[in-house]
Amino acid sequence: MKPNAMPKPSHLDLSPGKIQSLSPQLRKAARFVVENPGEIATRSQRFIAKSTDLPAPTFTRLARAMGYESYDDLREMCRDEVLQKRTFLAEKAQVQICKNNDEADFAADHVSASLRNIDTMLADLDLEDFEAGVQRLARARRVTLIGVFSAKPILDYVAYLANMSLGGWHSLGLENGAIANDLADLDERDVCIVFSVRPYAARTAELARNVAYRNVPVIAVTDSPAAPITEFAQQCFYLKTESPQFFPTHASAVVFFELLIGMLIRKNGEVAQQRIAKIEQQNHELGEYWQD
Repeated sequence: MKPNAMPKPSHLDLSPGKIQSLSPQLRKAARFVVENPGEIATRSQRFIAKSTDLPAPTFTRLARAMGYESYDDLREMCRDEVLQKRTFLAEKAQVQICKNNDEADFAADHVSASLRNIDTMLADLDLEDFEAGVQRLARARRVTLIGVFSAKPILDYVAYLANMSLGGWHSLGLENGAIANDLADLDERDVCIVFSVRPYAARTAELARNVAYRNVPVIAVTDSPAAPITEFAQQCFYLKTESPQFFPTHASAVVFFELLIGMLIRKNGEVAQQRIAKIEQQNHELGEYWQD
């Protein structure tokens, strides 16, 4: 290593600060690298440039911005990423099926991964930024929750929880007519929370683009600064979703959203408590709760 030279990164790292500080062209290249390390590892720089419709030197500039001396160094790191942990959903399922461990080991692996994700989420959470998000939501006229695939039932739960104590929260319907109806009246007085993890849903990104274009504030909750929804967000929160299963675990997402609602209830104080009491009383009157 040259005198006074900075050591090369030991892993492929595009932190939120790094990716947001890049130019739009480098940001596009960075997203491709994070989402397609196998392509970087196995294809030529010319091929990658043609695939992304970017000049080949863009990837050299990106490599240097990430702390590497050359594009070849970045390619080597991507090769390591592919070998160590990059798999697609079906491949992950095959790995789990073929893995020679018993039920107890499987259960322990999954629970351990979920707990690590929650611990990492809490350790990495910027409380000042989180409080700013809570304030933004507290001021909002309405809060619309946007997500598809596995994100949708999580957001339905969040909407249910929020409306018991806050009111004005809505999980976006997925039918074409429902989407148009739900989004038609949103403006800068409202807030959209957009939740998306890999594999990223194209519809979620397009909906985030749609509302951001109309100046609706967007809070993104995702697993990577390279996620397409981050481009349209005023605030981004990042969660770990790694799991021995073929699917990403949403344990950290559930804890994150429950923490968010809990902070809002604390902020609304007696008003929130009174709303919860009224809804509980209504459920009793309607016979919704089981009675012995």
